[in-house]
Amino acid sequence: MDKKIIEFIRTKDFIYLDEIGQGGTGKTILLKDEIIDETFVCKKYSPYYEEHKDLFFKNFVDEIKILHKIYHKNIVRVFNYYLYPEQKTGYILMEFIDGQNIKTFAENNPHLINNLFEQTIDGFNYLEQNQILHRDIRPDNILVSSNGVVKIIDFGFGKRLKFEDDFDKSISLNWQFEPPKDFENKFYDFRTEIYFIGKLFEEILKENKIDNFTYKGVLSEMIKTDFNERISSFSLIERNILSEENIELDFSYEDKETYKRFASSLTSIFSEIENSTGYNSDLEKIIADLEEIHRNSMLEDYIQNPNLIARCFVNGSYKYFKRVEFPIYVLKDFIKLIKSVSVDKKKIILNNLWQRLDSVERFTDYKDDLPF
Repeated sequence: MDKKIIEFIRTKDFIYLDEIGQGGTGKTILLKDEIIDETFVCKKYSPYYEEHKDLFFKNFVDEIKILHKIYHKNIVRVFNYYLYPEQKTGYILMEFIDGQNIKTFAENNPHLINNLFEQTIDGFNYLEQNQILHRDIRPDNILVSSNGVVKIIDFGFGKRLKFEDDFDKSISLNWQFEPPKDFENKFYDFRTEIYFIGKLFEEILKENKIDNFTYKGVLSEMIKTDFNERISSFSLIERNILSEENIELDFSYEDKETYKRFASSLTSIFSEIENSTGYNSDLEKIIADLEEIHRNSMLEDYIQNPNLIARCFVNGSYKYFKRVEFPIYVLKDFIKLIKSVSVDKKKIILNNLWQRLDSVERFTDYKDDLPF
């Protein structure tokens, strides 16, 4: 079948409102769509130096690709883009965030520091889950809206996990603190991003003399200059946050029994989990997948393929027992429980399930070390 080109003849008109900023790779302006009465940020690719047009155009295209692949409340949304490869230029139409950078917002709202930290970690944990490095972490790239929502912006330097060996230079130029030892080893991964976020919050706490910060322990693990001693992932930081929150939340006896039945049935599926395997954190997707499994097994007494439930919670390699009895009512009761509780309690339940899975025996997959 031939691929047909669909042309949109009518052009879209916007009202120019203001210029937001001029950077090394272009300018950013504010536009308004009067038809739907919405304001947007428009980022134009137009490097200050003409000779840089070809050099950074691919980065601009990569930013569009990244933003189109991700959707999270703490990450700026992209609505549309327009590329003109022949002229080596283009535009990105993005969400307008009416707010301040995170340092200024924290200075004006020191009582919200714990929530700012939680939201920032949540956003960067999502990026980590999708194997996306930001690589330009500084206060101006983490905004907070007027209603207190953290928004991570500017993915011009962001890339998938593989990247050029010397790209860290572009980051170190933007960083005012002592660089981590990662740079000495030509090394940059999510542990490096953890260091940058940690140092940012350390500075906010010191400058504003904030003493009501709940997560001092995990922050100290984030800012270790030696990456081998530093906490290794945003997901572990989020688990630390959830453990702190767990102190203030309580569950009924019935809820605890429902959870324990499900947790025991879930862990019984696994024989071993590969060391590098992570856990899924998208609660909405987990619940939707569990509901589908339940719908497809409603006429049975036991789940016909318990491995489907295992896949809802782990992201990577594992070994499982094929002859496991997973009662339908256990799944049904758990779905009812997790849909009925608050968002905070949902996260606590998930964190406790991760701790159960931590107890499953681990193995190392040596296939990755083979030359072919």
